[in-house]
Order: sequence, then structure tokens, then C-alpha cells
Amino acid sequence: MKAKNSILMGCMVMIGLAFVSCSKDNLYDSNAAAKQVEAEYAANFVKKYGAIDPNQTWDFATMTPSFSLPSSGASARVTRGDDTAFDDPTLDHMSIEKEVIQYVWDNLPKGTNNTPLGRAFTMKTTGNSFTIVPIFQGCASYYWELWMWVDGLGHKKIWTKGDDFQFRKVGTTNWSTPGIGQEGMRRGSGPYEVYAPSYTYNIATPDLNMYFYLKVWTNHDHYLNFMNGSNQDADQPSYSSSLNEWMIDLQDAVKPKNLPEGNEVTIIGCEDKTISGSDRDFEDLVFMVYGNPVPPTKRVEEVIEETGKRYMLEDLGDTDDFDFNDVVVDVVNRKKITYIYPSLTATEWTSKTEETLPQNAIVRAAGGTIDFTLTIGKTEWNKKEHFTPTQMLNTGVNGGTIDKDAELDRFEVSEWNPNDNNVSVDVKGRGDNLEEGVQTITFPKKGEAPKIIAVDVTVPWMKERVEVPDTWFSE
Repeated sequence: MKAKNSILMGCMVMIGLAFVSCSKDNLYDSNAAAKQVEAEYAANFVKKYGAIDPNQTWDFATMTPSFSLPSSGASARVTRGDDTAFDDPTLDHMSIEKEVIQYVWDNLPKGTNNTPLGRAFTMKTTGNSFTIVPIFQGCASYYWELWMWVDGLGHKKIWTKGDDFQFRKVGTTNWSTPGIGQEGMRRGSGPYEVYAPSYTYNIATPDLNMYFYLKVWTNHDHYLNFMNGSNQDADQPSYSSSLNEWMIDLQDAVKPKNLPEGNEVTIIGCEDKTISGSDRDFEDLVFMVYGNPVPPTKRVEEVIEETGKRYMLEDLGDTDDFDFNDVVVDVVNRKKITYIYPSLTATEWTSKTEETLPQNAIVRAAGGTIDFTLTIGKTEWNKKEHFTPTQMLNTGVNGGTIDKDAELDRFEVSEWNPNDNNVSVDVKGRGDNLEEGVQTITFPKKGEAPKIIAVDVTVPWMKERVEVPDTWFSE
């Protein structure tokens, strides 16, 4: 097994620790028995994944930062109102006239840095309905989904690239649809008009913070692999939002005229390539939001930046089980970034301040059926204090689904050191005395068979009894 240089990379918001489950009842309470279990586990690991390179390490996390808005306490307000969850939107279609498309042609040239034409933004709900409509799709090989986040309600997918989207040259009768590769609305062939789906959301609670983002894959094949459950690093999405300045409010864009009277419009340009070398042309997707009133945009003034790791853990209940989902926990460093603007009306910030916030841990899954105590830095978390120890939580047991955004528990931790990976688990054996047979599992040393691995917070964990793939540990 060769040491892997780059694995399980991702962008987005957290770290997890996976704790292998599957009715692991046979822990031993003597040192000799414990050593035998360890030896069996190591032998089975080598049998499954091959000989371990003495220099193999088990920390694959890249500590890529993710961004979110500060909590406003909205969750308490929404659960008392009508918006306990996102309802499905009302679906319709809308024609977009050529003047709206022509603005994009003329003002957002492909391959040009168009950042000065707009500003990074957030929004707030008004208590009234609002409608989202994709109006332009550029030519690019990247594949993406458009998502929305609303404080207190969470995340909602709106639209997938090209879905039910049609365009045609003005004066012709045949509609075209974007292909799944680099096809889009090719320049020089217009002027175009568009027939696009519209999605109307009715969020009754006003003044909730909200923002949009893209989940981006480098091509359609990686998207399909991800949708089919792939955990490979190349198949994981990156994230593009206005919070990290990859979407802009195009304040001078031409607005459609065929809207119901009294409606206001915001038009948003999106960049899908957020890696080094991005052209920042913001024409990969252009969509609009309209309403009466439209959710107002606001310049980004504060964001929360998180960098962390997801720890996935095996509890040795079975020595031939390598799903690494007995505990999945994200551990993150956090800081609040405040952007300073030169005036009340300025849209570009000139400096920023940073405030360190307490470290957080988010338990994502707990598949083990044995009680355990998780130690992160100087902080302990015991399963029995929060759940029945035999519960298998969020690991897809018995054909269930995994909620990748679930927070089984979130708590502050202290003195976690991402360089030292000072995370461990004490697993308690079964029998008349549950204190007997305690085993402490620590982050593995170089060349050891791992019972804990660290990955990016965007890497999904496996279902019960689905072993992590060989490629996680080798080239």
C-alpha cells in the first residue's frame, strides 16, 4: 500500500468521525484478549487493503475553509411558526425576453473578470413568496446544482444544470436544450430568448437570513458517480456562493418586463470554477429572484469561516468490518470575519477583522452498538448521555438513508490540535459490568492499521457493512 498524497478532498461547511457498528458485542476485558483482537484486526486490514507502507499516514484532510452566515436565532422563530421545514416549491415556466439575455451577452463576456459589475450579497426573507428562475447558462464543462440556505430552515436544492431549460434564436420556432458537457447558449448565434422553469417558495417567517450556492463537479461523470454513492475525492463537489464572492448581485442588469405588477427583481451571476485560475466571468449561470417585495439583498458584512476534519472510527466490535462509521464526527476551528466598508453605500470592502470563536464538534453518525466516550482535545462526549448505546444512528442500517447534513449533536470543544489529531474513543465492553473491557482507540501512528482516519468534512461516510474502497488508502 503506497502512501496517498492527495485523497478525499472537498470545499463547503465541517468534520466527522465514523464509528463502525454492526452489533459489535464481543469486546474482551483482558489485556491478552485485547491484543489478540488488535492483531486480528490488523491482519484482516492487510488482507483487505494490502500490506501497509511503513510511511503510510491516515490524515487525508486538506482543511479547506467553508463559509456560512452567523446564526441569528432564527431556528426558534421558525419552529414556532409555519416554516418547520421547506415545502416543495410551486413549479411553473416563464419566457425570458431577448433584452434580458442581450445584457448578459454584452456585459458579461466569457473569460473576462466581470467582478466589478456586481457585489457579493446575502438576502433576507420578507414573509411573502418569491420566485427563482434560471435565465442564462454559459458554455462550460463543469456540472452543478443550485441550492439555497435559509436560517432556521436549512438547505434546499432548487435546480440542476440544464434541467427543463430551453432557448432559441429569436424569430425561429425550434427550441434547443443545453447538453450535459460544454454545451450552453453559444455566443454569436443569438439573439436568444429563453423558456425556463420557475420555482416559487412561500416562507411565512420574515427577516430570515438566506443565501444561494452552487454544488460544483468538474464534469458530468463525477456528478453521476457522486449521485450513485461514490466516496472518491474526485467525485466530491466544491461549493460556490456569494459568501466567498463567487456569486454577485448584478444591480444594473436588464430586468424582465413580463412580470406581475408590483414585483421587484434581483439578477445574480454565478462563477462555477472556484479553483486557482478561475476567470471570474460570472456567466456560467445567471438566475433571477423576483417577488412583491423581492427578498432584499445586503452586502456581506459578517461570515463564519470553518476549517476542520472529519474523523471516522472503527470500534473493534468486529475485526473484519471496515465501514469506518461507528462514529463520524466533524471537528472545526471557527472564526468570525467582519468586512469593513469605506461608506454606508459602498459595495466593495477595503479591510476585514477576524475573531476566533470556540472550536466545535458535530456528531454526524454513531453506528456502534456499544457505549463509548469520545475525547476531543480536553472535551469528552458520552453516547449514553445522549442516546441509547445500542442505537445505530444515521448509518443507513436496514436499508435506511443517510442524512449528510444531520447534526446528532453539536458542542464546543477545547484544545483540539489538528496537527496532532488528539482525538480518541474509549469503547466499553459488554457483560454484567459495563466498565470492564474498556479499550482506548487513538489516532493511528504511521504504518499502523488504522481504526481512525481523518478526511475532509465533505467526504461522505459509508453505510453499514459497506467497506471503504481500496482507493481511499492507495493510489
